[in-house]
Amino acid sequence: MPNKIERVCSVTGSVVATASASTSPKIPFGAAAGGAIIVDGVTGGAATLTWHVAFGQEDTPRPLNSGGSGVTTAIATNNAYALPDALYGAPFIVAVADAGTATFRVSVKG
Repeated sequence: MPNKIERVCSVTGSVVATASASTSPKIPFGAAAGGAIIVDGVTGGAATLTWHVAFGQEDTPRPLNSGGSGVTTAIATNNAYALPDALYGAPFIVAVADAGTATFRVSVKG
């Protein structure tokens, strides 16, 4: 019997977050226990991602709150960031830029 724990890891192609939850893509996250993003580029002054969740592919994304405020990640091009722990229970996650767009890749691990 092996004595190591193996986890499944997957990486998305480019994801483009817009300044609207309705036009930013839903990222499947239900099988993941955590992850990270690498920001490849920002346009129009994007500096923050606000995280939203949806319980189904067709559901309207809702802002995720933790401790009474929205869950956000400050971003800059060519940097990597851990996905917030508050996303753990979400089947789908949506990143919404504060302005313009942010292009990033996601690595999830389950």
